[in-house]
Amino acid sequence: MSVIRIEFERGGTFHARLLEDAAPKTCRRIKARLPFAYRFHHSIVSGQALVTLPPDLTVPRENQRVAGIPPGTLSFLVRDEPVLVPDEIYIAYGIFISRGLTVDTKQPVNVFAQIDTDLEDLKVVGNRVLMQGAETVRFSLAGPMKHVRRPGSRARNS
Repeated sequence: MSVIRIEFERGGTFHARLLEDAAPKTCRRIKARLPFAYRFHHSIVSGQALVTLPPDLTVPRENQRVAGIPPGTLSFLVRDEPVLVPDEIYIAYGIFISRGLTVDTKQPVNVFAQIDTDLEDLKVVGNRVLMQGAETVRFSLAGPMKHVRRPGSRARNS
């Protein structure tokens, strides 16, 4: 399983495991595009999440959800031109329900990666973006899963 490294310009580095079995097409496109950086703002409509509108990246629909999206989830809202929805990448740090200005207010997102550790630190970063404004976030390939601590595991001494 592949892992991506997510670095915020004003501090905060996280590792997310790509959900390659659940969202193989999205993960392949994300990995092919790495490394990349986008400017993330705080979500206005969907709750405790950071969002960017990537001008040069799109993916097909798969593994879509509207609710039940836990903190640490990375998701992709796929462009839907008839209802004026652009491509968007979300990083959830708290309560997140994908919704928008469509008739039924629901906009399913592709769930493609999960940050499993340091969720309290992610919440601090999310609140910082909410209060202090947008930040550039850099994404890169981090390597195999064995290098990432899982919740409840002990950190190795280096």
